[in-house]
Amino acid sequence: MNTILAPRNDPRNDPRNDAVCRRCGATGPPAARFCMACGAAITATQPAQARIRLVTVVFCDVERSTELAVRLGGELWNDVLEAYFTDVSQALHAQGGRLEKFIGDAVVGVFGADGEQEDDAVRAVQAAGEALRRLAARAKALRRRGIELSVRFGIASGRVLTTARSASFAVGPVTNRAARLQQFAPSGGVVLDLKTWLLARQAVHCRPLDPVEAKGFAQPLRCWLVEQGGAGDGPAANRLVNQRRLLADLTTRMERAMREPGLSTLALEGDIGVGKTRILHQLGRVLGSRGQVLFVTCKHDGDRRGLWPLQQLDHELARLSGGVGGGVGGGVGGLVGPARGEPPGRSAAHRSAEELRWTLRRRLAGLSHRRPVVVIVDDCHKALDQLAQLCGGPDEPGGGSVVLLLSGRALPALTIPEADRLAVPLLTPTESRTLLESLSARLNLPGALPHADEIVHRSGGNPLFLEQLAALTAAETAAETATGTATGTATGTGAGADRYDLIAPSAEAALGSRIDRLGPQAVRILGCAGAWGGQVALTDLLATCGLGEAEVDTALTQLAEGGLELTSAFVGEVAYTRLRLAEQARIHARIAEHLRRRALSHPGDIDSAALHAEHAHRAWHDLAPGAAKDRSAAARAAGCLCAAARLAISRADVSLTLELARRARRMRIANTAPEEEIGAIETYALAACGRPAEALARIRRTRARVPSRANLPAAANLRANELAILFTRGTWDAELLRQAHRLAELSGDAGTRARLLLLEALRAAQSGDYRAAEASLRVAESQALRAAYCFGESEIYGNLALCLAYGGTPATQALAECADLRRRLAETPVRDAAVACPMAFLLAMRGHGQRAESLLAEAESVFAGTGHLIGKAGANEFRGMVRELQDDLPGAAGWLDRAAALYREMGLTAAAERCRMKSALATGVAPEAPLRPGPRAPWDMRALAHQVAALRQHQLGRVEAAREHLAAALREIEAIRGEGAVIIALRSCLRLSASFGPETDTTRIRAALTEAETRKT
Repeated sequence: MNTILAPRNDPRNDPRNDAVCRRCGATGPPAARFCMACGAAITATQPAQARIRLVTVVFCDVERSTELAVRLGGELWNDVLEAYFTDVSQALHAQGGRLEKFIGDAVVGVFGADGEQEDDAVRAVQAAGEALRRLAARAKALRRRGIELSVRFGIASGRVLTTARSASFAVGPVTNRAARLQQFAPSGGVVLDLKTWLLARQAVHCRPLDPVEAKGFAQPLRCWLVEQGGAGDGPAANRLVNQRRLLADLTTRMERAMREPGLSTLALEGDIGVGKTRILHQLGRVLGSRGQVLFVTCKHDGDRRGLWPLQQLDHELARLSGGVGGGVGGGVGGLVGPARGEPPGRSAAHRSAEELRWTLRRRLAGLSHRRPVVVIVDDCHKALDQLAQLCGGPDEPGGGSVVLLLSGRALPALTIPEADRLAVPLLTPTESRTLLESLSARLNLPGALPHADEIVHRSGGNPLFLEQLAALTAAETAAETATGTATGTATGTGAGADRYDLIAPSAEAALGSRIDRLGPQAVRILGCAGAWGGQVALTDLLATCGLGEAEVDTALTQLAEGGLELTSAFVGEVAYTRLRLAEQARIHARIAEHLRRRALSHPGDIDSAALHAEHAHRAWHDLAPGAAKDRSAAARAAGCLCAAARLAISRADVSLTLELARRARRMRIANTAPEEEIGAIETYALAACGRPAEALARIRRTRARVPSRANLPAAANLRANELAILFTRGTWDAELLRQAHRLAELSGDAGTRARLLLLEALRAAQSGDYRAAEASLRVAESQALRAAYCFGESEIYGNLALCLAYGGTPATQALAECADLRRRLAETPVRDAAVACPMAFLLAMRGHGQRAESLLAEAESVFAGTGHLIGKAGANEFRGMVRELQDDLPGAAGWLDRAAALYREMGLTAAAERCRMKSALATGVAPEAPLRPGPRAPWDMRALAHQVAALRQHQLGRVEAAREHLAAALREIEAIRGEGAVIIALRSCLRLSASFGPETDTTRIRAALTEAETRKT
């Protein structure tokens, strides 16, 4: 099995013979115009251009071949092989397959290599069955010689690159899959892979086998065993979902036509897979009791110029005229089954098209004397010209009622009034989900199929495509479960996913041959539309397809002549799979650059730019790893991913930011500038999701490896990240701030300046100057609006709202400004939630406690759902403060304790201690070891520490010491510039003073509280 061996007399081994038959693969003299083996017209040369096509590969091998070869000896074994090769090759050729190569005693055939047909997979299975029958006919003679010859077939479908070679012309993993599957077939058996089963199951009866672990394949292969003699699933396998009204309308029209004399013609139009055949079979059963019904299915008939359906129809009418079958033909209720009867006689086969049409009209007129005749022709687009002329012929005199129902895709050549044309509707999303649920049992789908909504969307309302996509997705899911891997989503938005592997095989088979007939410009513009992945504006398409104006005009003309829509998602995706890897890479690179430029005015486009840049990089990396194009594509992808991550930061989407940074780091860029930017993005996101220690370590590693001026904005943000983490831990590094400012000024980046103004505002708020903090934040907001992306943008808005709540702005005005901020941030839930928390505090201050609670519950849900732990902890802290304003002290303590636990989990000990002290003041139980903050600690920590110390001293009976600490707390509060912050601090002081202070102190604190509340509210 390791060597390629062909019979000595195989003419294809002589490269000098260049007259090649594209039907059977035989060659002849250069001057030959017809094949000497099968008689078909041949071309002088092979196709010059290699193409990517969807093919079906048949792999046949002999069981125990080594044992037979040793036992029989060379000459006898050669005779056996010659007979075996002949039988299998002739069976492949008879069904339209092409002999690909011999590998030892294995025979490999390919269907679709010279142009796809929709029934390639069916014909491949039929060829295997025919080969088994031929070999079975030889079995008796072989047994008399003591030879038991048994073969197995594996059949697989997929994309391959077809080359100009006469042998080994199909390059791809499909042949390997077919070879592996035949190893698991029983003696004399035929095993199919998933795509072949999906393509052939309506015509071939199969039984599922357990998935097999095949060498060279990371995931188990799903497979089916063909059971000879059984019927396929048939067109009625799926229940009608949305076609009952159409069926009723069609039945009414047909019954009306059956009551009128002469020939009536109706048309049923619809794309492949929408259920035309299913409707026709249902209709035939209904009408069979009222007339004579014939059913003919057209097929591609090679050089017979579309006469096959006319010949088959003539054959069936002749049977009825002679009384054969009594007008029933084995069908149900007078339905003559799909035309698979005996072939027409030799004389009939040589009649011209005109003679056939005349004969058919005579037969139809004769039969219609007895009862109305209904002729249902399915897939008539395959013989449209001949059928159109049949429809247009004169009625035979004296005939009865004949109704001709022609069903196919687009039928423009038929001169049928619009009123007599019916179209099969596509499924609505709701109907698609209903059908998807009904498919679960038959396809062994999981109860909750992953990506069900995406499957519904990608199917476009086509039932067959929906079913095939569901089966493909279920197979991927099962394989991932078995191997513990994940390949990303069905949409291809995951880093490792390829959405072009999830194309319904029937869609690819139906469109492939039509696309192959187009010129390269038309294929490229269609493939570019497919690369865009859905609806794309014509201006964007023309800007990225890489064609000149004249080439575009040529391409659009070819598409119009071929009846292919530029806006069809299916057509675009299939055309994309026809492009070579380098062309795919170039298209994705052009789209990425186009979207990156457009993102300057439409920031959301950067997400798509990053995905296309990754596609381009993967393609170049597969083609030429380490080459200049690979490195350039990696740098482009890293840049787009970093830009997308900055946008995610501005949306406060921390988990997506980390994922994008991880994918950017995977590009392995040698240049240090992107590495510094990736480090800035990662460390910001790590700190935001509660991993400050990891963020600090990453910052220091990045700064040690990368020169400080490699990327000025990134270097400034790295220092700002470090400063922010240290600030949350209770320290402030003025030198870091100066370095960051210097780098920000050198870079001229408004987003970095906004981030530094934010940190300065936080520092001012920490000292108790909320008015100065508010002023800095308003400038930071204006800088952030000038920047394309800004680290900390959500913190700017959240802290601006906090300063409005804590500062001196009157509550009514502050609420109005917060509401305005929320309106502007409605599409960014995290930023909206950051503003909602201080707004809830203002509402509670105005006595709207229930509205405040509802707002905070919603904010907490947003933070929890997006993985924003700091935000969630902050929402819990605000809930405690709102409860305190409502005098629900136990409730306040509960929420503050939850916030403290979250802060502690993230390593934010200062914030955790602040909540712990607030909780102690609410419960009236001081901790045994109160905190002793230093003079540089935030004002609220110093004030809280004095209040907790006062509570502790009072509990120990040291009243004077308690009063001293309370007085110290009041001195801290008096220095605060912000009435909102004063109110919450004075309320806890008032409770303490009421417990142990003199009446004069209590009166003074109450008066200060009243004055602050009056000014604020």
